[in-house]
Amino acid sequence: MAAGIDHYGAFHDEDGEPETTRGVLRNAKLQLELAWGEHWQAEIDGSYKIEGDKKEANLGDLYVRYNGARRFEAQAGRFKEPFSLERLTSYSALNVSERSVVTSAFAPGRSTGLQVGQFRKSGTWALGVFTDEPDGGSTRAVTGRITRAPVRSDAGVLHLGIAASWRDLDDERFQIRDEGEVFSADNVIRSPRFDARDSWLGGLELAWASGPLTLTAEGMTQSVQRTGGERWQFSGAYLQASLFLTDDQRVYSRGEFKRVKPQSHGGAWELVVRHSAVDLRQRGLGAEASVTAVGLNYYLGEALQLRVNYLLPEISGNTLMADPDGDAATLRAVFRF
Repeated sequence: MAAGIDHYGAFHDEDGEPETTRGVLRNAKLQLELAWGEHWQAEIDGSYKIEGDKKEANLGDLYVRYNGARRFEAQAGRFKEPFSLERLTSYSALNVSERSVVTSAFAPGRSTGLQVGQFRKSGTWALGVFTDEPDGGSTRAVTGRITRAPVRSDAGVLHLGIAASWRDLDDERFQIRDEGEVFSADNVIRSPRFDARDSWLGGLELAWASGPLTLTAEGMTQSVQRTGGERWQFSGAYLQASLFLTDDQRVYSRGEFKRVKPQSHGGAWELVVRHSAVDLRQRGLGAEASVTAVGLNYYLGEALQLRVNYLLPEISGNTLMADPDGDAATLRAVFRF
């Protein structure tokens, strides 16, 4: 379960309110895992969230997986598409209150589909076909990701990744909308809105972890074919650095960073800095925006995390909010039972 407080200024509010403070239930999740035989397992989970006056229950993962020889896997159901290091990292393994505006704007989330792949400690590949039709959408997609860790030793880990996705948008209305890394805020960062035929997504990943220091960067781009028109291009990137103040480090395996396990009974302390930017402007329409986040985290065992973030946003181009000024602060308490 993750809960906390969001406090933000006029930047994150469509009506330009100078200050807003909201309690949020970020994610109350119940998960059930099943396994039978040597090769089969299944998972189902659901979540409930509260952001301001909005309350919503969601189905999370719902899949069956076959685990074969040499780390080969095949799974069918509803789960995250294989795209983006940050998107595939579970919320409890993040070290910021929210994923970057880049990941939120571009990387696909959970869809219904079929995926095959191989997940070794120093290299993975995954390829799947997906649709969001069960959730009321009309998108069909083919998404794949490849990762390699050419350096993986006690001295450090170097992660490289590439992902791509083709998406049939079925001539439906397309628009990127994002709340700027504040969960309960309005979707104030937006691209132009138009009918779209299909799109291509591309992503590059780079990460280096050595002792208490971890550096992570991702770049993403999306080329969208307008219905009866030309292709429009949108892009974004983020750079993140984290440093443990205690004798701790992040563990990497199979293309992902895992949850922090403090080495001391007194817990672990971590500093985080991230800068993310998106360019959603095309033909004089849409916005360019960036968010700089500074954070401090505390981990007590594997059961409790506290995350405090301070965010400094900027925007140019077409702006939705009445006043594009004002910083934000977020507090999260993450409990695992």
